[in-house]
Amino acid sequence: MTVKTTHAPAPETTRWPSGLLRSARIAVINLLRPNVVIKYPHERYDQPERSRWAVEQVFGEDESVKCTACKICEQSCPDHCIKIDVETRPDKTKFIHSWGYDRAACMMCGLCVEACPYGAIHMGHDYELAHRETSEKHIDLLSEVAAAEIRKKEAPDA
Repeated sequence: MTVKTTHAPAPETTRWPSGLLRSARIAVINLLRPNVVIKYPHERYDQPERSRWAVEQVFGEDESVKCTACKICEQSCPDHCIKIDVETRPDKTKFIHSWGYDRAACMMCGLCVEACPYGAIHMGHDYELAHRETSEKHIDLLSEVAAAEIRKKEAPDA
């Protein structure tokens, strides 16, 4: 039994020049595009303002500590990477022995920053957090300082 064909198949040799020309065109377009790779560490990306990296302390205009040692940031951290060692003295003032932060355990969620009622911490823009030494993964942001006193808002005289 013979099968009749109505048209002859196109030879494969006619397709390769168009594919070769198309790939050469794409290569030329990519050669003329600007380079998107930077020469790190000599050049660095500008981080957007909303980028979140490691937690940093915020100090007042007079370089005073803003942290009141209320430990709300420690309680709100889902990774438990903030450890605050506080001593309450007999005169009801607080003394911060250490305000420890484990950068290796932190997932940079920012919940501690949102929970802080005094704005004493913020998410920094330092994105070079990799360290070979385990001692550099846990840092003390504050050590041996007196905590800021809680200032109550005074009611206006009526």
